[in-house]
Amino acid sequence: MNDEWLLRVKGLTTHFETDSGTVRAVNDVSFDLKAGERLAIVGESGSGKSAMAMSLIRLIAYPGNIVGGQIWFEGNDLTKLSERELNRIRGGRIGTIFQDPMTSLDPVMRIEDQMVSAIRRHLGFSAPAARAYAVSLLEQVGIPDPESRLGSYPFEMSGGMRQRVMIAMALSCKPRLILADEPTTALDVTIQAQIVELLKRLTEQTGSAMLFITHDLGLVARFAQKVAVMYAGRIVEYGTVAQLFANPQHPYTQSLLRTIPSIAGTPGKRLQQIHGFPPDMRKPIEGCSFRERCSLAEARCRIDMPELTARGEGQLAACWRDVEAAGGIRRADETEAGSSVTPAAVAAASAAYAGETSAGGASAVASPSSAAPHILEVKGLHKVFRKPSLLPWKPGKHIYAVNGIDLTLRRGETMGLVGESGCGKSTVARLLLGLESPSDGAIAVDGIPAVEAAEGMKSYRKRIQMVFQDPYSSFNPKMTIEHIIAEPLDVQGQTAPEERNRKVRELIQQVGLDASFLDRYPNQLSGGQRQRIGIARALALSPSVVVADEPTSALDVSVRAQVINLLCDLKEQLGLSFIFISHDLSTVRHISDSIAVMYLGQIVEQGPAEEVFVHPLHPYTRSLLAAVPVPDPAVEADREITVLEGELPSPANPPGGCAFHSRCPLVQPRCLGEKPALTGAGERRMVACHAAG
Repeated sequence: MNDEWLLRVKGLTTHFETDSGTVRAVNDVSFDLKAGERLAIVGESGSGKSAMAMSLIRLIAYPGNIVGGQIWFEGNDLTKLSERELNRIRGGRIGTIFQDPMTSLDPVMRIEDQMVSAIRRHLGFSAPAARAYAVSLLEQVGIPDPESRLGSYPFEMSGGMRQRVMIAMALSCKPRLILADEPTTALDVTIQAQIVELLKRLTEQTGSAMLFITHDLGLVARFAQKVAVMYAGRIVEYGTVAQLFANPQHPYTQSLLRTIPSIAGTPGKRLQQIHGFPPDMRKPIEGCSFRERCSLAEARCRIDMPELTARGEGQLAACWRDVEAAGGIRRADETEAGSSVTPAAVAAASAAYAGETSAGGASAVASPSSAAPHILEVKGLHKVFRKPSLLPWKPGKHIYAVNGIDLTLRRGETMGLVGESGCGKSTVARLLLGLESPSDGAIAVDGIPAVEAAEGMKSYRKRIQMVFQDPYSSFNPKMTIEHIIAEPLDVQGQTAPEERNRKVRELIQQVGLDASFLDRYPNQLSGGQRQRIGIARALALSPSVVVADEPTSALDVSVRAQVINLLCDLKEQLGLSFIFISHDLSTVRHISDSIAVMYLGQIVEQGPAEEVFVHPLHPYTRSLLAAVPVPDPAVEADREITVLEGELPSPANPPGGCAFHSRCPLVQPRCLGEKPALTGAGERRMVACHAAG
């Protein structure tokens, strides 16, 4: 064992024995990690990233088992250690940060008890010394008032606070290595930026190495020094972050980089899709595991498995082809039977949608114009939730979720609604759909007002439909796909059986799937296919407006590109209007014509997407954009990253004056007592800020 390496993994292989066969989750993985290095592991879901990380500390749950390989850490082969010896290393020399701290922290134990217990077990401190050390750790990771926070339960803290507690616990025993498994996935972009900068600073200060598992290539560009790309349980490319972004040598790496929208990229340009699906890991793989999805595949790829070979100084790739000499992977026209969609396919089915296309199938509305009619109008919208007290003599709380917003949406326009969690985006969506009743204000679609009467709401909902974040939870698992798509038609009860069946088949064609899917059930579909079915169901009644609430956040980067392209195609061909709700600003910029930025129930900036992204006026908008990582390490190296500190105030106790003043770098005395109005700042630009003038 070379003392230069902190961690050396040789031929690691992990299998899961299931009733349906042996799942070969990790296959012959080898890599090295030096002290102080930050190595990112990237790849699609199911590529083996988390299984590999958990194998390193032998926390693979039944029926998983490490069947081969060596894991050398600080000169010891962890595969040979007893469970007692491993327990001294886990949480001690190796710290772990999980994706969801709420499921990792004990919900019935105070933070103090959990931290002090770990510190005393690994470091042997007395109870008072362990408590004092816990306070200093919470202060180190940026938790305000750490003394009082020790007495909190996990559910009393925000997601960002809980993740900081996890980081504090991971660092408590001064580990040499930290395993971070998607540590920022569930966090807002601003909190994500805080956590990433915190991890970067702490690893630089302590000299700890980090294995950082993520699917966010922007974060990789901002945070990592080296990258390993995994596919079907194997590492297919390895190198420095600069090498992989500037000169990727494996077709899969190239494909991943081309699927992601960038906040610095060209809006509206079709995203590259990775067609097909990863191989079934229960079956032995002959040849290259990526061959069925690769446009450079040749006969040899079906027979021989390529090994990792040198492609430059420190860069390795497992591919028989010289990708650069072959011209790289083709930028396909997004055609693949049964799993993707083309503009022509959408056009062929669009005539039945609303009669909005010409005889040749071209869209009557290519893009929204200022002369286009308003499809959706929202005026003075408020929503106050009343939370009763558990004690009859104490008054309840009022949650001010939406505070007087005005919106207009034109035909064929996509409006991106952005902001941190808790700012009111999803409440606005529920109000627009009639799932919540407004406390005040008015909503109309196609001039039809949202009313509470059942018959009136039935007519209103024909004009506005929703695509949910998690389609699986919005489907009846006992219904076939045919019945799921037809459900809105059945509820309206105005479609003859023959017309209903024809419509369902046209809808599934519109979203790029074929009729063979109609007899299947939701559990038989992939995440991307389920989201396509959710979109088809939303289109069943030919609505004027579709509200898409985080429709891509639960999807892999490759599947996300397919869904984004599909939404763009449907908008162009059918003249649809979208309210696109997301915290992913790169996707919002790619798909949106206009932007509305929400903060604590209010719109603080609004305008054409290109203008808002290039010349943001409100300090909150600037902070959101600054927090978004760009998937280019050269750009990230030159960026001055200003992290927005603090968290969103409680809507039950909103601050007076400007709601953003407690976090604003431009705060003025008048901001504390005078609420800024949303006023014009140019053609179709609106901003609510005293400093913007």
